Amino acid sequence: MGIRLTGAKRSFSTPERTRAHVEQLALRPTSYAPPRTLSQGTRLGVRQVAGTPVYTVAPPVHRVEHRVLYLHGGAYIHEIGPFHWAFVRRLALAAPAQVEVPIYPLAPQVTAERTVPAMTDLLATLVRSGHGPVTLMGDSAGGGLALAAAQQLRDRGDPQPARIVLISPWLDITVSEPRQREIDAQDRMLAVDGLVEAGRLYAGPLDPHDARVSPLLADLRGLAPIDVFTGTSDILNTDAHRLAHRCDEVGQPITLHEADGMQHAYPLLPLIAEGRRARRDIARLVASRFS
Repeated sequence: MGIRLTGAKRSFSTPERTRAHVEQLALRPTSYAPPRTLSQGTRLGVRQVAGTPVYTVAPPVHRVEHRVLYLHGGAYIHEIGPFHWAFVRRLALAAPAQVEVPIYPLAPQVTAERTVPAMTDLLATLVRSGHGPVTLMGDSAGGGLALAAAQQLRDRGDPQPARIVLISPWLDITVSEPRQREIDAQDRMLAVDGLVEAGRLYAGPLDPHDARVSPLLADLRGLAPIDVFTGTSDILNTDAHRLAHRCDEVGQPITLHEADGMQHAYPLLPLIAEGRRARRDIARLVASRFS
């Protein structure tokens, strides 16, 4: 997510339109600043971590046990947007939890070679801080980045977060599963050809099958328990199912939460009942493991 529903499908409809859209974003960058309403009823802060702004959104109480590292979606080319910020605010209040939101750099200016290690470093710092259990969470492209960071953390020999929550995750940037083209007509936001181009820009010099950009294709053992939220009218629904299948094969704990007929990143959509139910479930997941 991260872009308006109106016109989103068109910008992803062809590689050419996606490239043109990225060029326009370079000329007129979108602000990542949180809306003023975000601070209503929450404590809002920001700091710089290795050159990356990291916002903290927390409930008004001063002692919060649970922490979340949230990586926003946007096909690696869009900034965090109002839907994401509203989701973060609701999560912080409902869990309750302190939500860390890094404004990671976007493609094509910065690619996965730099972004994945930077987010892994931030995750490692949060997990090792000792200030409470950490849930690693991401939607869409942020879901792929989250899974890649968890894998990198494991490969470094560092401890895992308490839980991984993925919302409509983009886990294979090749977008090459045949059923994805069948779902394309149902998906109101994403289109296969544009996603392939966005993935190419994010991968940069990396092979598209590299674990840093397609974590679905990497070793899935030894990770924190995973929960995946997906809708059946989402092109990336196939990634969620493939992840569940591969995790089951190697004994990696995973739970698939699937909503029939729901669109991409539906838990972030504020006005639908399925989105509200998913947000309640996600808040419970953040709070339940150590409560």
